[in-house]
Amino acid sequence: MKLLLICTGNICRSPTAEGVIKNICNINNYKNIYCDSAGLFDYHVGKCPDNRAIKTAKKNYINIKNIKARKIIENDFQIFDLIIGMDKNHIFQLQNFNLNKEKIKLYLDFTTKYKNHDVPDPYYGTIEGFNRTFKLIEIGAKAIVEKIRN
Repeated sequence: MKLLLICTGNICRSPTAEGVIKNICNINNYKNIYCDSAGLFDYHVGKCPDNRAIKTAKKNYINIKNIKARKIIENDFQIFDLIIGMDKNHIFQLQNFNLNKEKIKLYLDFTTKYKNHDVPDPYYGTIEGFNRTFKLIEIGAKAIVEKIRN
C-alpha cells in the first residue's frame, strides 16, 4: 500500500505524519506500507520541515529533518493507492486536481473519535500548537496503519 500525505506546503503536518507512519511501520516490521508526503503548493520545495515540527517530532523519538518538501504532481495519482489530506480544504483542492476521487481521504477519517475533523495547521502558532497537532497526527497514523493492516 502506497500512501501520500498532503498538507499545504509540506513542511509541518504531512512530513510529521510521514515520519510517524514510517516509525510505526519500522517498529512493527510492516514492509508492505510505503509512505511519502507532498504539499499542494510549491512554497517550500526542497526545504526541510519547519524547525518546530522537527523539534516536536524529535521529542517524540521521530526524525523528520531529512525530509524535503515537494509539490504534488499529477503522476502521484497513478503511483499512490491513497492520497490523504490533512484538512477539508486539502480534500477540496485534491478533488479539483484529479478525477480519481476514490483515492482521496481525510487524514482523521481513519479514526472513530476524530472522523470528519481537520488536523490543524500549526505553522502560524506556537510550539504548543505543534505539540497538539503532533498528538492528532499520531492518533491518525495509528488508525491508518491499523486499517491498512486489517
